[in-house]
Amino acid sequence: MVLKAALVCVAVAALLAYYCNEPVPQGIAEPHLYAKMQGIKFRTAQNVARIGEYFSAGSEAQILRSVVEAWGNIARKLKGTSYVYREGLKCTDTIFNGVNVRVYEPTSTVQSGSKVPGLVYFHGGGWVLATIDTVDPMTAHLAKQLGAVVVSVDYRRAPEHPFPAAFDDSVAATKFFLQNAEKYNVDRTRIGISGDSAGGNLAAAVTLALAKEKGLPKLKTQALIYPALQAINFSTPSYINHGHLNTLGKDQMVSFWLWYLNNDLSFKKVFEANNHTSAEIKKSQYAGYVDPEMVDVKPAKKGNLNLKFPDIPNIETILDPRFAPLMADDADLKGLPPTYVMTCEYDVLKDDGVMYAKRLGKAGVKVNHDHYQHGFHPFLIYFDVYESAGTAMANYLAYLKKNL
Repeated sequence: MVLKAALVCVAVAALLAYYCNEPVPQGIAEPHLYAKMQGIKFRTAQNVARIGEYFSAGSEAQILRSVVEAWGNIARKLKGTSYVYREGLKCTDTIFNGVNVRVYEPTSTVQSGSKVPGLVYFHGGGWVLATIDTVDPMTAHLAKQLGAVVVSVDYRRAPEHPFPAAFDDSVAATKFFLQNAEKYNVDRTRIGISGDSAGGNLAAAVTLALAKEKGLPKLKTQALIYPALQAINFSTPSYINHGHLNTLGKDQMVSFWLWYLNNDLSFKKVFEANNHTSAEIKKSQYAGYVDPEMVDVKPAKKGNLNLKFPDIPNIETILDPRFAPLMADDADLKGLPPTYVMTCEYDVLKDDGVMYAKRLGKAGVKVNHDHYQHGFHPFLIYFDVYESAGTAMANYLAYLKKNL
């Protein structure tokens, strides 16, 4: 009996050792933190979600969300970081134009009544995961360090609310803040917009949309943190080189795009193989927006009338800049506000950010692009424990202080 128990313990230990042996890219500066904080954790969440869906415990997206949020809640309770970072802030959960938001106001500003900058922030999570609670320590930190009013937007999430729900909520909340800045002692000419990952997508999409709005104050800047900007090409160098990583793999990113697009993962392999577009699209300017080395690019007729699409629900949306901002025409990029783009080497989304920064620069937009050779997706949320992320946060704050 003792021998049997010992053998079971050895077997369990061996399995745990195998499971916890998370592959770590050679260039990662703090490999144990990378493996523990993101790789193993997210891999486990994905496995639980897929197993749960197989046994009809719910959809993969719903279970994945529940697992990730449960871990986040436990971590915040154990560390108590939200409340530490909230010291010196007035934090209010309220509604802007029907959208739930959290407003962070420095108490010194509230008491003095002096005008300060404002920042609208959109959290990441593939339009599916995370909430304003997930980024609460970071958004509170931004408000304190900037001495600014920060609005964190709790937009509706896919797959229950596919595109354009998150975009519509993001536009509505931002417009409300621009129109009611004085109520929060905010200088309406000094309001910026920012977001990470899927939130970076929303920030870029809102910036493009509001640039065409008349009668609104202009956004002072947009700051995009490893943004997801295109769903036309899943074979860019960063997808090829880093698509196997558990922090955010190609497989998971394609799932996020599909949940946001039409909640039909039956097309997952089609998207991964880049068979979700047509020969015409692959030769059009849209493909050229992702691959600047393309030659013989053929501009599409207005309304995409000369483009054919595979028989996939809502597939035309992949060319909509509200869905994929990198698909915006060159003319729409001109006149956008100064832009900050942060990219990480170990991230399938690296090339999305790099290409957008280059296109914006060519369009005459002032661009500040910070690339972190040792960074991974989504390392900025670990700014208080991961040295490279702390450096990235300091540089991000420095940009905002100078440009808000």
